[in-house]
Amino acid sequence: MKKLHKYLLNNFLKTFISLIALFSLVVVSSQLLNLPSSMYRSGFLGFLKALLLINFSFFKIELLFAFLIASMLTTFMLKEKREIYAIYSTGISKSQLMKPFILVTAGMSIFALITSLFLVPWANRERSKFFTLSVKEHFLESIQKKNFFELTKGITIYVHNKEDNRVDKIFIYNRDTGQAISAKEGLFEGTGLIMKNGYIQIPEKKNFSLLKFKKYSLNFNVDYVKKYSITYYKNSVLWKIYKTKAKEYRRALSILVDRFTFIIPFMFMGILGFYMGLSHIQGKDYLIGLSVVILIVYMVINFLFLKLIEKNGLHPAIYVAVVFAYFSFVTNYFRKRSL
Repeated sequence: MKKLHKYLLNNFLKTFISLIALFSLVVVSSQLLNLPSSMYRSGFLGFLKALLLINFSFFKIELLFAFLIASMLTTFMLKEKREIYAIYSTGISKSQLMKPFILVTAGMSIFALITSLFLVPWANRERSKFFTLSVKEHFLESIQKKNFFELTKGITIYVHNKEDNRVDKIFIYNRDTGQAISAKEGLFEGTGLIMKNGYIQIPEKKNFSLLKFKKYSLNFNVDYVKKYSITYYKNSVLWKIYKTKAKEYRRALSILVDRFTFIIPFMFMGILGFYMGLSHIQGKDYLIGLSVVILIVYMVINFLFLKLIEKNGLHPAIYVAVVFAYFSFVTNYFRKRSL
């Protein structure tokens, strides 16, 4: 019996890991075109970090589909190879065969909850922070010679010539203060500019003052900030928003409900996949398509009820009851049609 359980667990893990790898590749590939151009100049490690954070941001969906499909394919292969009949002939019952799937279901449920509560929100926050810092560090690429460029709101720069991070014949104008700076040469370091041999024009009521400098440093607060969405907030922050009835408190509640209830599908999917693989339905492709449809229906239910919680104040218990009822019905349906 232990060898059989080990065999099933090995087959499940191989399929599950392969699916996660496949889904990760699809997700990362689909997001490459949406990356800021600075990401491609952030070095190998920086680029790799960006890809990992992107993948973690979508990990909930990957986990959802990979778990159900891997569970289904594990028992489907037993049926396809006729191994299931040999197992039953030894006196092993379906409930005994199901034990490793129950263990996997328990483990995956806990992992899914951790992913939903901590990993995905953290990845989204880190991705926003990383993209912001990367774009700020590479904003120099946007400055072109013999062109006026708005660095930040109200500050415009012109350079006559540019070579790497060195520029010459610089003119900077601050529209808010009216100050103008001109310099013979300059050197960009990060978001700072060190200028040499120039003048600062300071406006006054009727005229202006002119200050000459040999060396002057200026730091630009580049206005590229990939702002956090409320969906990225920590659980404690969302709970505080809800408890204090602050702005968007209902949305905060719907996000918390979404995170905490993500465990519900995983409480069923291991057993559901077990029964689906042993069902009388023939054809692997058809069963994979059916698995996808089952999860898409769940995602539609999830979206609609979370919107009702956010917009109309629907009690979260109703949503929980509906999700439990849905997966109970689907699991029981395939249980009755399994071998």
